[in-house]
Amino acid sequence: MKTIKNFKNSVLVITLTLITITGFAQKGNEKIYLSISHEVADYPSWKVGFDKDDPLRAEAGLSTVFVKRDINNTSSVTVLFLVKDIDKAKAFISDPRLKEVMIKAGVISDPEIVFYKSAAEFKPINTSELITTITHTVKDFSAWKIVYDSAEELRKNAGIHDNLILRSLSDENSVTVLGNSSSAAKFNAFVTNPDLKTAMDKAGVISKPVVKELL
Repeated sequence: MKTIKNFKNSVLVITLTLITITGFAQKGNEKIYLSISHEVADYPSWKVGFDKDDPLRAEAGLSTVFVKRDINNTSSVTVLFLVKDIDKAKAFISDPRLKEVMIKAGVISDPEIVFYKSAAEFKPINTSELITTITHTVKDFSAWKIVYDSAEELRKNAGIHDNLILRSLSDENSVTVLGNSSSAAKFNAFVTNPDLKTAMDKAGVISKPVVKELL
């Protein structure tokens, strides 16, 4: 009953996600990503169902970048896809069949679905290391990026190597920085460092950062 109840709003969540990006047109070689996060009752069982659905994802032009669990909540799974055709991807996630597949696999929360475009790509993601994400809303992306660039040494000293800067298609001022970290302890020290908060304030961050540590 809990699973069914938690999924009552899934169609609405997906529909609203798609409405907000209706006007987006993919340009040339611009890279588009899709992130889906949710909680599962049992990860091994969910992974079996996820793997079975791979052929249909391939038909929709979705290639899996990584499948990871949050080290602070191992029931929480995040999957990142590279999107080849945004219209096919939108059709895939809006198909009622996907909700049925998720329920059968043991998903117990409404999925968090975000389409992104890459604003910067530095180097390939090392999927064997800890993957970190920091998401926040900024007043102005260009102004934020200047301060972000100036803090490169601070990140390196903390053992953090950023891979992607992503902007949500539904809100381009919602920014996600995705990277690799040499250790969870170093990353946690970095995100709790007062210098980081000072830099974020200077950069015009206007929301509380949402942090994930994925392994």
